[in-house]
Amino acid sequence: MSRADGSPAARTLHGLVEAAAARSPDAVAVTAGAESVTYRDLVRRARSLAGRLVRAGAGPGVRVGVGADRDVATIVSFLGVLFAGAAYVPVGVDLPDGRRRYVAEQAGIRLWTDESTEDTAEAGPLPQATAGDAAYVIFTSGSTSDPKGVVVAHGAVVASTLARYRVYPSDAMTYLVCAPPTVDSYVAGLYFTLSAGGRVVVPTTEEVLDPELLAELVAREDVSHVDALPSQYAALTSYHEDKLDHVRCAILGGEVLPYAQAREHLDALPEVALFNEYGPTEATVWCTAHRCTTADRGPDVPIGRAAPGMRVTVRSSATDEAPAGTAGEIHVAGPWLAQGYLGQPGLTADRFRPDPGHPGERMYRTGDLGFRDENGDLHFLGRADSVVKVRGFRIGLTEVEAGLLEHPSVAKAAVVTQDSGTGVRLVALVVPTAAGSAGARNLAEFLGARLPAYMIPTRWRRVEALPTMPNGKVDRPYLASAGSTLGTVLPP
Repeated sequence: MSRADGSPAARTLHGLVEAAAARSPDAVAVTAGAESVTYRDLVRRARSLAGRLVRAGAGPGVRVGVGADRDVATIVSFLGVLFAGAAYVPVGVDLPDGRRRYVAEQAGIRLWTDESTEDTAEAGPLPQATAGDAAYVIFTSGSTSDPKGVVVAHGAVVASTLARYRVYPSDAMTYLVCAPPTVDSYVAGLYFTLSAGGRVVVPTTEEVLDPELLAELVAREDVSHVDALPSQYAALTSYHEDKLDHVRCAILGGEVLPYAQAREHLDALPEVALFNEYGPTEATVWCTAHRCTTADRGPDVPIGRAAPGMRVTVRSSATDEAPAGTAGEIHVAGPWLAQGYLGQPGLTADRFRPDPGHPGERMYRTGDLGFRDENGDLHFLGRADSVVKVRGFRIGLTEVEAGLLEHPSVAKAAVVTQDSGTGVRLVALVVPTAAGSAGARNLAEFLGARLPAYMIPTRWRRVEALPTMPNGKVDRPYLASAGSTLGTVLPP
C-alpha cells in the first residue's frame, strides 16, 4: 500500500480515497458485517450517488443528511455527498424522532441520501469542492445545552488525516473502528485507512457491545489497528488477549485512559504500540497523542505532545500561558481547527478566539483543564465544569475517579455531587469487577492514601453499569442530575 500525500488530487477527502482506489482498485476497502466492498466499487457507488444528489440540487454550501449506521451504505453515502461537493450530516438511524428533527432543522438539511438503489446513469460532471468548503457537520452533545453543529472543512480533515502518518504506523492496515459513524473519532479511522489503501473493519452494534464477539471479529479479520474507547479495549485485553495476535497498534481516546490499564497492556502486549489520543470535535478529532511506555510513572497517563503542525497550550488566561506544573485551560491552534458552530456566530466567537502568538490565526478554547509536566508532556485534568467546590476546596471529579480505578475491585467509576443541608457532598458510583468485594470503607481508605481528605467521597453507591450516550461515552449530564440515586448503597 502506498502512503497518501498532499498532491492536488488529494486536497479533498474524496480525493484521498479516489487516489487510493487508483493505486489498488481491487483491494477490499471496507468490511462491515457480512458485506465487503473493493475500492473500485466503493468509488463507483459513491459517484453514482453523487450524480443523483447533484441532480436533486446538492453542491457546495448544501448540507445533506445521512441516516448513519454501522454498514457499507453509510460510508458510500458519506463519500457520495463529498463527491457531490456538499457536506454530510450524520444522523444516527436509532436517534429519537425529536432529536432527529432538531438536527435536521438546525443543519438546514434539504436532501437525504438514499443508497438503496443503484443508478445506471453516468454521474456526469460533478462540482469540485475546495479546501475551504465544508466536508461534514457533526453535532456534539452539550452538557448544559442542546447539541451544536461543528462545521469542518475539507482542508482541515485532509491536514488532520495526513498528519496521522507521522505518528501512527500506516502500512498494511486492517483498521477496526469501534466508534459510531455519528462521532468524529469515526472520521479519523475511516479516512486515515482509506487514504492509505487499507481496509476498514466496522463492527456491528452487537459486536461492539459484546467483548467476546468483538474479539472474534478482531481475530477473524486479522485486525492490525484497534481504535476504541479505553473501556472497550480493556474488555478485549482482560478477557480475550489470545484473539489479538495480529494487532500492532491500539489508539485509545474519548475517555480517560487509566494508568493501571496502560501498565497491564505494556506487560501483556509489549509488541503492540499503545497510544493515548486527545482532541475535541472542534479540533478535527485529535490534537495530541502519547505513546505509552514503561517510562510512564503515573498516577495518570499523559495525553502527550501536540500533533504535527498543531499548537496546544495551557493558559491561565486568553493571553498568558500557565507555567509547567500549573493547571489551566487547554487551548488548541493550527491548520485543522473547525470552522465553527453552525448558525451560532456568538458561540463561535467566544470559543474560537484570536491567537495572541500568531496574528490572523485562531485558537480554540476547549473547556478542558490540564497541565504540562517538567518533560513538556500534557496531562488531562477533566472538564472545567467537572471542577467543583466542596467546603471551599476545588476538586476535579475526574481525579477522584482516576484514583478509584486504581483499585483492583473497581471496573468503572464516576463521581458526582449532591446538595445536602450541610453543603455539597461527593457521591461515588462504583461498578465492581467480577470478583469485586470492596466496601465503602475500604475504598475510602484506598483513596485516602492517594488524595487529600477533602477529595474522598462521603456517599457510595454500587451500580451494575454507568449510563452511556450513543457514542459510548459516559452520560455525564444524566449522572449530574440523577447519579446520587442510581444503584444501591455500597455496603461498608
